[in-house]
Parts: sequence; C-alpha cells; structure tokens
Amino acid sequence: MPHAAFEPASSLLSRLAARGGAVSMQRFCGDIAFPIDPLFRGEKVAIEQLAQLAGCDAAALEWVSVRHLGKGHFRLRDEFASLQSFQRRRIRVCPECIRSEMPSASESWRVPRRLQWKFSSIRSCPEHNCMLISFPAEKLHKDARDFAAQLRKHHGWILDQPVVKAPPSPFEAYISNRILSGRGDRWIDRLELNVASRACEVLGLRIARGPDAALAGHSEPDWMIYGALGYDILKDGPDALSECLIAMARVDGVDGRFFGRLFGPWMAWLKSRSLGDEFEPLRDVVRRHVFDNISVRRGVLVLGVPSKGIASSNPQKSVSLKGLAKRNAEDLICRGLAKRHASGGIVPMNFVTQQMLDAYEREKKFFRNAKRSSEGEKSRTFVSDEINAAGDSRLSIGDAAGQFRVTAKTVGYLIQHGMLCGVDTSELYRRGATVVTADSLTRFRETFISLGEFAELVQRPQGALSMKLRNANVALLAMPYDLSRIYWRGDVSAYATTKI
Repeated sequence: MPHAAFEPASSLLSRLAARGGAVSMQRFCGDIAFPIDPLFRGEKVAIEQLAQLAGCDAAALEWVSVRHLGKGHFRLRDEFASLQSFQRRRIRVCPECIRSEMPSASESWRVPRRLQWKFSSIRSCPEHNCMLISFPAEKLHKDARDFAAQLRKHHGWILDQPVVKAPPSPFEAYISNRILSGRGDRWIDRLELNVASRACEVLGLRIARGPDAALAGHSEPDWMIYGALGYDILKDGPDALSECLIAMARVDGVDGRFFGRLFGPWMAWLKSRSLGDEFEPLRDVVRRHVFDNISVRRGVLVLGVPSKGIASSNPQKSVSLKGLAKRNAEDLICRGLAKRHASGGIVPMNFVTQQMLDAYEREKKFFRNAKRSSEGEKSRTFVSDEINAAGDSRLSIGDAAGQFRVTAKTVGYLIQHGMLCGVDTSELYRRGATVVTADSLTRFRETFISLGEFAELVQRPQGALSMKLRNANVALLAMPYDLSRIYWRGDVSAYATTKI
C-alpha cells in the first residue's frame, strides 16, 4: 500500500484494512494481532510495525504522525499541540478531493487522509478553494477514527453536499506548511503551533468584532477571516502586535483606560486557566505592552504578574519640533498635539509621531491655500464668512456627526480649529448652542473621508480597516487619538484602487 507524504499512520492503517476487505479497522487489527491503541498514541514501535506491514518508509510515516503525550497534550515532531488543536470526534474532508479520488463507495481505500484536515484551524482545501465538511457524529469514538470505513459509510452523503467556495487564506497556508514541512525562524514560528494558530484567530476576532465580541458562537467562514486578520499582524513579530494593540485604543468609542475592556476577547482568552506554559512567551509580549502603555494600579494582576503601579509612558521616541515655525508650534498646543514644558519649551504629546507632524504641515498648507483661493475668487470654501454663513442651511452637531460618521466631539474639534464653519445660535436656541453650516460640511467631505464613512462604503469592520490603512501608511488628519479617524479622500481612493 503506497503511503502519501501527507498521510498520518492512522489513515494508512484504515486504508490497509479496507483494501483487505475487513469490515472495520478494529476487526482487521484483531485478526492480525496489530497493536492499534499504541499506533493511535503515536508510539514509534507501532509505527515501525505498520511501515513494515505496508511496505513503506518508517521515517516518512513517523514525520506526519501525531504522538499523544497524555492529559490533552500532543506532539508532532518538535511541534506542541493541545486537544483544542484537533478535530478528534468528527472527520473532516474536502468534498471535491473525495469526488475526484474515490470512484465508488467500495473504493474508500484509495483516498488517503490529509494530516492537515485533522487540525481545527484548517477549514478549507487550497487545491479546490472550498470549505471542508464534517461527517455526521458517531456514537463511539472508535468508529469515528476509522477513516476508510467512514468514507464508505458516508460516500453518498458526501456527493450530496454543496461545495462552498472559500478564498485562499495566507493563514491556513502558513499553518499547513508548518504542519507538513516544519517551522521557520520568524517570531511567530518560535511560538508553539497551538499558540500561533489560536492567537491569530482570537486577535483577528478582536480586530474584526471589537472589544465586546464573545469567543464562542462564530461560524467556520468567520474564523477563517479572523485567522487571516490576526496572521497579517503576528507574522511581522511582537512590535507589530504592540502597534496593533496601540491602534485598538484609538478606535472610536473604545475606552482605552482599562486593558481588560479594551482588548476584550483577546485578553479573556490569554487569561484562561486552561492555557499551558507554552502560552507564556505571547503573554509576556502583551504584558509588557500593558505596563508600557496603560497606567495600571499597583498590585493589579496583568496576566498573572502584579503591576508595580508605575505610570505608563509611550515607548515610541519623542519627535522633535525643530524646524517648525513658532506660530505652528503654538498652534499644536491649541490642537491638543503638544504641551508647554516646565522649562518653557513646547514638546509634542507622547502619541504624536513624525508622520502626524507631516500631516499637520500638509493640512496647514492646504487650508491656507483654500482661504487665499476663497479671498481671490469669492467662492465658497470650508470656513464661510459670517455673511455667507447666515444664509446657509444648518445642521446640528449631532446631525453633522451622523452624516460624516464621526463623534460629536470630533465635529466640535473641527469647528473649534476652523475646518468646519460653526454658527452661534444662542438667539434661537439655548445659550452657547452651535450648529454647522451644511455647505462647509459638504466642502470638507469633498476632500476628507472618515473611517466610519469608508467602512460603511466598503462594508468592512472599522477595526480591521484601520489596521490595513495604518499598515499602508495612509495619513490621518492630525488630531488627538480620542477623536474619530479622518483621512484625505484622495489617499483613501488610491489605497482602495490597489488594495480593495
């Protein structure tokens, strides 16, 4: 019996039994006195006996065979896995692979089981770009592990199943390659297999669904999306993970003061007592990020380690304001992007980056030119004069925020700093009430687009979209991090043309 390079020992034994005409693998092993349980535990002696029986290479068979270490722990070569890493009670297959390799129910011995089909994180077949399907559950576990017998039993059912298309997944390609070929030398490869696979999925869940997402109740296609999102971050190492966690605190409507609420399902998963010591390297990265970026009261446990109560300081290097005009440096204070030091100098806030300062200079130049154009051509611009404003139709701050898909606080900031035209309506409404001229909002939206507006346009979650825009270096409007994200419409259009 030929052994396929990706076929585990249990599948080869099952096919031998089917090829010999046995009713079941269990009966076949009883007839020839073969040690079936040691083989399923992955013991080397049993694998060598099977290789001799099938006439194949014992080393190749051992390479793709999983060893049970006890207490829900498993090992594949130098890879460590847990009970949650596998689909042990139900067999999963690609319906297209079965259709092409198994002409009839009596020829189930022709189809070798793919090792990667046993892993929970593999949900699709890259050869046919379709979702795997799970066989109906069996009452007895010993029946569920007889692969060839299960194929024979459910052959008609398999042929009746619809083929659900699935796009190629870089995450699943990575997991499959690691299962079959071994790990590489990147940071994600140094994490154990069960840690890396589940970390990608849960991080992706937090990115896509936000801090209130539950760990359970998601479909297999959803988990495929989450895995791809998380892998896109974790493949670039711990710094990329830390940047991702920082970005989570800046998403609209998220309370960044409490790390448990901020990271939601990601932190809940890492705190789980069911996770073993192999998760500690990942926990350590997250723990250091929390201590460096979030002020935590002394004694509060962060993934098992008590906080020393030291106020966090942003780890990124402070940017210099050297070369910035004095009036612009003063304006940065008004914009909430800088503060005056005790020595009298002006220093940027710790969240301000050089990219943000570049964006600020770009905005100043743009609005200055727009104002000159308005004065020369007497045309309407972002900030209408009081005479024009009096005749414009008006929107409440709440209505303007709803149209632009930003917070009311963000609209107030744009009015305060002259990017939208606000009109005092104290004579008509309560004292201090301000409205926005519809014309100034229309003009502003011709040049700028909010994250909420873009997410609605392309039907993507805000969290995932903000990560992709950040990774593509799409510049934000220079504003404090607790306001809604706003981008240059032209930059976003250029990104969407090439990436979406």
